[in-house]
Order: sequence, then structure tokens, then C-alpha cells
Amino acid sequence: MEQQQLPYNIAELIFKHFREGLHPDEQARLNTWLAADAKNRALFESFSNPAILEKEMAFFDRLDMAADWEAVAVRAGYDTSRSARPRRRLLYWSAAASILLAAGTFLLWPNRPATAPAQLASAAPAASPQPGGNKAMLQLSNGQTVSLGQLAGDTVLSEGGSRISGQSGQLVYDEAAASEAVTYNTLTTPRGGQFRLTLADGTQVWLNASSSIRFPTRFTAKDRTVELTGEGYFEVAKDHKPFYVSINGMKVVVLGTRFNVMGYNGITRTTLTEGAVKIQLAGDRSWNLKPGQQALVATGNDVTIMPADIDKALAWKNGLFYFKDDAMADIIAQLARWYDVEVSVKGPMPTRLFSGNIRRQASLAQVLDMLGYVSGAKSAVEGRTVTIQF
Repeated sequence: MEQQQLPYNIAELIFKHFREGLHPDEQARLNTWLAADAKNRALFESFSNPAILEKEMAFFDRLDMAADWEAVAVRAGYDTSRSARPRRRLLYWSAAASILLAAGTFLLWPNRPATAPAQLASAAPAASPQPGGNKAMLQLSNGQTVSLGQLAGDTVLSEGGSRISGQSGQLVYDEAAASEAVTYNTLTTPRGGQFRLTLADGTQVWLNASSSIRFPTRFTAKDRTVELTGEGYFEVAKDHKPFYVSINGMKVVVLGTRFNVMGYNGITRTTLTEGAVKIQLAGDRSWNLKPGQQALVATGNDVTIMPADIDKALAWKNGLFYFKDDAMADIIAQLARWYDVEVSVKGPMPTRLFSGNIRRQASLAQVLDMLGYVSGAKSAVEGRTVTIQF
């Protein structure tokens, strides 16, 4: 069984075992998992302790499952106005997985210390940093900026002949008339922000925190070019005109495809989920990617093509922090961007790698508590500064 499946499959079985009992085939699956590793049996037995189970349930009762589902569904493009029955079922099992997410973290971080979870050195104040959300600034061609935090659904802007309609968490551009001059807009997300954009050709872009995209209000007959900093996920509308994403001195060349581009700290990762793209560097150097592959372009333009972990690459878009063999420094950097905090690290950083996941709508205090579970770190929050002691 793959690691990322444990919180959903095994957590569901454990939840049902304690709440309503299992069917014979389900019990057989659980027994197989229990027999596979002594750590699995120890974990299962710990949840037979009512005090521990009550503590974990209380920990996750503070999460707003409905709000989490809404946020994830909107970002993923689902219609949240559909009938409530499938949604209730999803929320039921999401709640089950959430109640046992601590267990999932144990399973995915097998080398965690055996000690109890480290508590915050000081209780997080009522106004402690919260998870990020739909926040961005739109800069028009005349230099005017528009805050897009909670743009009303009937908001309409006009720019370069394009009609820009605003919805909660996204902007949609209509194609301008060919007679109009091409103007450029820039959409920028702050730390703790994200936003969704539909370009004039129908291409959809999800923009992660601390990112920006510069784009024309309409595309010319020659090509479609945008400039990206930070991280974005693209679903490119099919067209005979090529689509270019310029980032960190390189270009991603596509015709119609789905891919993710991350370019923080001078390192660019391009992950292809569907179609075909070309990574193009100066000097007419280029590399073709197939679905399921990732291109890593490091400082100095060293290029490595490797199999991609699609779940990991797209986790941010789907509302998750997903770590798999990640350095603690990289984990802390992601948390700092999403919660818009400055992190001060004291003591030697762990050298081992970590794996696991938790929803991006969890509070900062909950994430730091999880960090304490898996690394033994103690954390304190003061304003927008987080101190982590290893």
C-alpha cells in the first residue's frame, strides 16, 4: 500500500471498527495491515484507549469541515451547489480521516519520537495567524491596483477592451476585440494568499501564495505568452497558437495541456499531468516532457528529468500540505508562505527527511502541534513571528 493512501483507507477502517464494526472483508484488510508491522499494531492499540481517542477527536473537532470542503471544492472547480447527499457522505468520511489524521501522521512519519507531542511553549493568542485564503492584487495597465480579497460576484471591470468579471476567489477575462490595443495586467498573491484566473483564451490558472502572473488582456495571432513568478497550475485551452510560460529565465512551451510550475528561490520544477510540454532554455537547449514527468532546473541551468509525484506537485491546489522525503527547511518555508509568518529556528535543524500531509485549512497552532509530534520541536507564536526550537 502506498504511503499517501494510509490516511484514507486505513483511517476509514479504524474509524469504522470503533464506531460501528467492520464487514468480514474489511476486517481482513485491517488484519493484513496490523500483521504487516508492529508499529501498526501499537498505533491501533493506542486508539483503543478511550482517553487517547477522545483527545484526538477533540483536537480535530475544532476544524471546520464544511469550510474546508468549500475551499477545496471551489479551487478544484467543483459545483458546490449540487445535491447535499454526496457531499454529506464526503464530509462523513473526511471527518473520519480527520479524526485519525494524527494517526495518519504517525504512519507517514514512521521515525517520530516516542514521546508525547510537544506543546506550544505559549498558548496561541486569539488573533494568531490563520490559514491563507483567496487574496490577491490586480494591477491594471494604467498602474491602478484593485484588491481582490472577497470580490463580489457581480463585480465587472473593463481593461483594454476586455470585460473582467469577478467571482469569489477568481477572475474571468472575456476576449477583447481584435481592434483593441493589447494591454497587460499583473495578478499578484501575497504570502497567505491564492487566486484563480481565467485568461481571455479560456486557459485557467491557479496561483499559489507569494506568486504573480503578468498576462495580456487578449492574445495576438502569433502566440500566447505569460510571465510567472512563484507557483502556478495551468490548464491550457487548446489552440493552434503555442502557449508560453516564462519563469526564471526559461520557458515552458505548450499547445494544450495541464501542468504545474514552481519557481521559488531560483529552482524551477515543471510537472506535467496531461499533454506535452517543452522546457526551453537559452542557447536553443530544450527538453520534452511526457505526462507523469518533472523537469528540475537548478541554479546554473542544470536540468534533471525525473518521474513526478503528481499528488505532491498538485497538493497545494487541492488544499493540502503534502510532504514526501522533504527537508525540514523546505517544510518550514511552505508554512511561512501560507500562514504569512516569519520563522525563527533555534537549535540544529533535523537532518532526516519527513513525509506526511495535513490540510491547508488547519490552524497554525494545529500544524505546529503536528510538527511537534513528528520532530520533537517546541514552538511559540508571538504576533506574526514563530519560534521553533529543535
